[in-house]
Amino acid sequence: MYIKKIHLTNIGPYRGMHTIDLSTSSSKNTVLIGGENGAGKTTLLNSIKMGLFGSFAFGYKTENKEYLKRVDSLLNYSAKINNENNFRLRIDFEVIDDLTKKEYSLYRSWRYQNENVKESLDVLQNGKFLNDYEREVFQSKLKEIMPPHLLDLCLFDGEEISRIINNNLLSSYIEKLTNVLFNLDLFEVMEKDLDQYSQQSARTASLNDQEKELINLKETKSSHQNNIMEYQKKIHDLSIQRQTVEEEYERIKSDFEIHGGLVRDQRESINQSIVGLENDRKQNQELLKNFVASTLPFYLAKDLVKETREQLLNEEKFQLFSSLDEKLTIDKIKSILKQLELTPNENSENVLRQEILSTVKPSESTDLIHGASFSEGNQVENIYQEVQTNKLNSYISVIDENKAKLKEIQELRGKIKINDSSSEFSGMVSDMEKYNSQLHSITQDIEAAQSSLVELQTQLDKVNASIETIEFKFRDQEKSRNSFVESQKIISLSQKFRKLQLQKKLQEVQMETLRMLNKLMRKQNYIASIKIDSSTFEVSLYDQNNEAMEKSTLSAGEKEILLLSIIWAIFKCSGRNVPFIFDTLLGRLDRSHKQSILTHYIPNCGRQAIVLSTDSEIDESTYNLLHNYTAKEYTLDFDVNNKETTILNDYFSFKGMEVNQ
Repeated sequence: MYIKKIHLTNIGPYRGMHTIDLSTSSSKNTVLIGGENGAGKTTLLNSIKMGLFGSFAFGYKTENKEYLKRVDSLLNYSAKINNENNFRLRIDFEVIDDLTKKEYSLYRSWRYQNENVKESLDVLQNGKFLNDYEREVFQSKLKEIMPPHLLDLCLFDGEEISRIINNNLLSSYIEKLTNVLFNLDLFEVMEKDLDQYSQQSARTASLNDQEKELINLKETKSSHQNNIMEYQKKIHDLSIQRQTVEEEYERIKSDFEIHGGLVRDQRESINQSIVGLENDRKQNQELLKNFVASTLPFYLAKDLVKETREQLLNEEKFQLFSSLDEKLTIDKIKSILKQLELTPNENSENVLRQEILSTVKPSESTDLIHGASFSEGNQVENIYQEVQTNKLNSYISVIDENKAKLKEIQELRGKIKINDSSSEFSGMVSDMEKYNSQLHSITQDIEAAQSSLVELQTQLDKVNASIETIEFKFRDQEKSRNSFVESQKIISLSQKFRKLQLQKKLQEVQMETLRMLNKLMRKQNYIASIKIDSSTFEVSLYDQNNEAMEKSTLSAGEKEILLLSIIWAIFKCSGRNVPFIFDTLLGRLDRSHKQSILTHYIPNCGRQAIVLSTDSEIDESTYNLLHNYTAKEYTLDFDVNNKETTILNDYFSFKGMEVNQ
């Protein structure tokens, strides 16, 4: 689909008739529309959807009261109170149908009759108005070529992209996008229809027990899948709720800190510091206690320790001398001299014995006092060495350290006491406690839902295993005689085809994503390869060494670049010719990534890219980068006094402006 023009008459803030030309060229594929918040950008997007699809744009199959109520809210208020009764959307566009280009003008109008909104639709095809039957055929054909939900997927809102990234919804978004763009959702619809037909057959035909069991199992499977989706939605909603509470908590916490208060985390940190300091003091006190009980007496009796050691050494020498004197007899000396082939005589034997004994003989007479064993002697030696090292200074340092820690503890307790006694913080503390309690409750709910989700998934796995067992029996027994089995075969074949087609397409998407990513990212070749799991749609990143990279290491801007690259690749591989609509896309990107998006991404977004922006998002410097690719530029100028929007034929004040007529 290629949208050429949109005409608005008394829609939203657009009083009277306004026309926006959205046509582009091969070298300039971009339409840039600027406007401050509240100027009418969202109304413009809703007008495109509502003009094309009517009630289907908002999920209604008929023009019911809820739909007409929404229409009433979109009509210009001044025109309504002045009874102008002229409200219309006209969209000029072209589509390729059966390899033929067809041009359409779609007029959707509303009038008030008896205070009720009435809608009418006229369609011009190649300059000729369609009759009622042709108009019905056209609407059915349009929803095939460009389903309403596909147009929603062509709209890339900066807030929505941020939500997908922050809430870790990338996998589910890729799954939804691939199902629609690769037409896999059509096969899912066919499978559901065949499954409903099988269930009808079970009620009308004489199926055997195994076939009926298979139907029951598939009904159970469908129930489990629905319950799983409900729990996933519940977890998603709770996660958003938790994020909101966390933001409110952080806001109060910030105010609390600015005014000098101690937030709970700080208070807890101080308490932990106090506990740590007290533990350190306790350990030091134990160290000092052990020192006083075991080592200090020896320091006080240092000279006595030295004398005891010398006495033990002399006793040891005396014991050695006595033992040697006893064992070194004259006969032993004679034996030694004989082995040395020396001629012994009585004088030489005595001389040799006395010389040997003199080497170990104590220098002075020693009285045997202690008679200590070897281990007892070692203990005395260790005590002597200990008192010689003079570690008293280190223990004095421990005493000084304990004094310093005591002072620090007193200061920290003083901070807490001062904070707790200040009434101006009591309200903030109460609010923080309330939000913290809410966070705890929400977290418990999320954990409970996740636990139920795991249990349901386990049950679903068991049901799938039972289904596979029965289907295997059907194949083994060649049960192909009735339509039930044939429908099950078709469903199975369709599921296999979807799986293979998805794997094939995702391989193409991976390559195209990497190509675009390397153009956009500031860090060249930072990501060497990308893999998207065809079952879970989880995205895995790998570096130059083929090692897995954590997506959490990417900045918020890099995550947005990754998501945009995947979106672009999926659309490119689908071969769909659709308009890309970007609404405040660049708000969270730094200047480098903005330049990449404006010069490499948007110009490669097919035949038509519509960019909605504020002047702070695309300012004068970044505007100059995109200007070379813009076919049309507009500014939505909202008049606060008249509550009307005027369309100007230029982007803000960067060039001369003219009122669009």
